[in-house]
Amino acid sequence: MRVRNWVAIAVAFLALTLGLTGCAARVAQVSRNTPVPTKTLRPTFTATIEKPTLTPTPAPAEEGALAQGTNDQAAAPTAEPTAEPPTPTTEPSPTPEPAVFTVSSASLNVRSGPGTLFPVIGRLTNGQSFPVTGKNDDGSWWQFDYNGQTGWVTGANVAVTSGDAVQVAQNIPQPPTAAPAPTARPAAPRPAQPQPQPQPQQPAPQPQPSVKYGLTGKAQLRPNTNPYVSVWCFVLNSAGNGLVPGTIRVLQGGAVLKEQPFTGNLARGDSGYSSEYLYNDGCKVELPAADGAYTAYLIEGGNQVSDAYTFTVSGEANRIAIIEWKQR
Repeated sequence: MRVRNWVAIAVAFLALTLGLTGCAARVAQVSRNTPVPTKTLRPTFTATIEKPTLTPTPAPAEEGALAQGTNDQAAAPTAEPTAEPPTPTTEPSPTPEPAVFTVSSASLNVRSGPGTLFPVIGRLTNGQSFPVTGKNDDGSWWQFDYNGQTGWVTGANVAVTSGDAVQVAQNIPQPPTAAPAPTARPAAPRPAQPQPQPQPQQPAPQPQPSVKYGLTGKAQLRPNTNPYVSVWCFVLNSAGNGLVPGTIRVLQGGAVLKEQPFTGNLARGDSGYSSEYLYNDGCKVELPAADGAYTAYLIEGGNQVSDAYTFTVSGEANRIAIIEWKQR
């Protein structure tokens, strides 16, 4: 009984073993023919580790700083300067050339306003140049500084550079009203010519045997404002058509003041005037003015050879004596 039980158990174990072996063979066969499914991987979570902030290690102190003691703190590191962006460079616009005019005519009037009705305040000559300070509305006249005054010149007689940049002047004066033509005035009467003063009657000279020249009675006396007494002589030959030379003597109060020789050439006094007179060249005696009686006559070899002529000076009267003699 016990043996049959052990046999049954052995048979059962053998059958079980064979069955397991066949299953294992079939499983291996299936494993070789059936692909193994791939397992989908899940994402792996990676933890982010925060990096620690590094504190800069202070630079070692200089030898001089260490000598000050252990309580001194190290100098803080100097921050590098932040580079600023370059500033764009803008090229300056060129400065316009100032306007200048140059006189192109021989002469040019400077007026107080832009027009020929304005009065003339000066004159310019060819080649002069001045800065332009303004112009009139149509640009036909140019304004400038003329010796501290506001002057204007016409554009027809000047050459202007950079005139397009000139602005119209402020406070342009209004042209003056043309004045009416002046009424012709009657010509002023000519001043009356001074009448010669009446000549004092000279006493008839007594004839002398040695007298060679006699008075013609045409002697003249004239006033003079100059401080001189002047004596002129006109000595004719016997025919009355020419002059003869000689010497004149002038006296005052019997004292001889001057003796002067003269030629036979003709000379003219006050030439071109109505008071013109003739005399012998060189026969002009000038003496300091003094009131009193004067006497003049001709001499030869120191002797009187003509009639004497006497006249009296008083103030400015009779300071000029023009005496005429004629050879006998």
